[in-house]
Amino acid sequence: MQDQPLISIITIHYNHGVGLRRTVESILAQTERKAFEWIVIDGGSTDGSAEFLKGISADIDVLVSEKDGGIYDAMNKGLGKAQGQYVWFVNAGDALHDDSVVKVVVTAVRGFEKNHAGVLPDVVFGDTMFIDQEGMSIGLISQLKPQPFPKKLNKNSFRFGMNVCHQSILVKRSIAGKYDEQYRLAADVDWIIAALKSMNGQSLRVESVLSNFETGGSSYQHTKKAWKERYDVLTKHYGAVPNLFAHGWILFRRLLFNLNLLGKRKNAGLLTA
Repeated sequence: MQDQPLISIITIHYNHGVGLRRTVESILAQTERKAFEWIVIDGGSTDGSAEFLKGISADIDVLVSEKDGGIYDAMNKGLGKAQGQYVWFVNAGDALHDDSVVKVVVTAVRGFEKNHAGVLPDVVFGDTMFIDQEGMSIGLISQLKPQPFPKKLNKNSFRFGMNVCHQSILVKRSIAGKYDEQYRLAADVDWIIAALKSMNGQSLRVESVLSNFETGGSSYQHTKKAWKERYDVLTKHYGAVPNLFAHGWILFRRLLFNLNLLGKRKNAGLLTA
């Protein structure tokens, strides 16, 4: 049996051939290939991409193509196949930011391990570039979100909203539970918070952009339902009254952030009076 990989990169896909190719290119371009296994869970696509995946199956460590019960069922399948010390979801349409990302993560993790008597961080995270469905850059989450980008993560980090993208978080497999499939749009938020609450050690922030996140997915297409689910998830983890006050602060901070952004654009001459 081969040595255990440090990372299991898991890609979930269903009928998104254009986005899938962007994801595939970014993963196959990685210079540190031995550090990760690549697991692809396809939901039985009918747009020709299932055949495309079979054509590159030699580059995929585990390929499953069959009907599933939705994205979170597929993600649970991926978790069940993972053998790495960390799991990292880079789904179809998303991408690793550049060809050295895995190498940068491995170097950071091994440096942490050396400085902490052989102990690995429980969670590794970095910045995210938002992209549109054509792959064009929109901006970094650290610049576009009103809340400060965190130096560390803990169980309370997302009390005031998600300020780190799911696609730029690696979770140690030993603390990664299953996705709660009762949620249709926000199980990823629930999963990450649950993992942070299970931490026994520390998190590690990598000072790099780790992933490109494609906007316009299910959560964007069903915004009201997604917000409702996220509110329910945050209430579940943080309590009803604290979550109510937290959302009041979130709205106020968003207003201040937008006003500040508007002022900067006016000063830069991007807006006319």
